[in-house]
Amino acid sequence: MEIYLVRHGIAQQLGQKNQFTDEKRALTSQGRDRMREIARGLKRLGVVPDLIMTSPLARAVETAGIVAEGLGLEAKQVRTTESLAPGGSFDRLFEEIKRQKRTESVVLVGHEPDLSSLLSRIVSANGNLSIPLKKGGVCCISLAETVPAFKGSLIWLLTPKQLMLLAG
Repeated sequence: MEIYLVRHGIAQQLGQKNQFTDEKRALTSQGRDRMREIARGLKRLGVVPDLIMTSPLARAVETAGIVAEGLGLEAKQVRTTESLAPGGSFDRLFEEIKRQKRTESVVLVGHEPDLSSLLSRIVSANGNLSIPLKKGGVCCISLAETVPAFKGSLIWLLTPKQLMLLAG
């Protein structure tokens, strides 16, 4: 199984005009434009996920929708999960992924520092690896095993700029 970790795009600043909370922060127009280019870069790389799972926070849901559209996925292939919200449970996330039938590739859209911690937990025996993802950054992990725990190898990690260059 392949797992793609995607950090949400550039979002509005917290407290801008005091009209929203952190959970409601949407992508900026620049964030949406960049995510569309990033999705095109992922398509050029041949990323074809069976499922996208996303944090329920507005900026992540919006990012997941843009990625889904760019990769030609249907709305039913995008699911929100509290496990990808800031401070969510990796163990619950792993259980949710295991329950998906016939899923060979999944995109997980979330936040920092949680995505870096998730990456570290999967690819590092001690979980002390530090690889932060930039907003719009993506990495690909190839899972070698899911029982008793998710273990795998980092295949690639690309910055938003690299993905936008791939988009052409």
